Amino acid sequence: MRHEFADDEAQGGIDLLPLIDVVFLLLVFFLAATTFAREEVALDLRLPEAQSGSASAPVRQLVVQVFADGRLVFDGREVTLEGLRQKLAAAAARDREQPVVVRGDTAAQFGLGLQVLDACRLAKLSRVDFAALPSQQR
Repeated sequence: MRHEFADDEAQGGIDLLPLIDVVFLLLVFFLAATTFAREEVALDLRLPEAQSGSASAPVRQLVVQVFADGRLVFDGREVTLEGLRQKLAAAAARDREQPVVVRGDTAAQFGLGLQVLDACRLAKLSRVDFAALPSQQR
């Protein structure tokens, strides 16, 4: 008895289409996951060192970055001091316990950092921390 094979059965190949679909989905997932961290890496900010302090818990924090040239970046976007005050007031209206982290460049002006701290206090946000790198013991 003779048995006729269909064309795809006669070649005896493995169907790679589902594997290609899975690899493509993994690629899209990893590309999307790494774009969130890119904003932090792209900013040229040199944090000062500190001997005291502790690592903060992974809570959704508002991040204010103070650059050496006087720029302020809030939540990944450049803002003016007045714009920062408005955004902090809106955040305080949503949650008074909202933590804020101020990341200042080592060459940033002290006065600008003080104005950022003042904006947090005027918005009645009391959980304000300053970011620093661990001190290198020499």
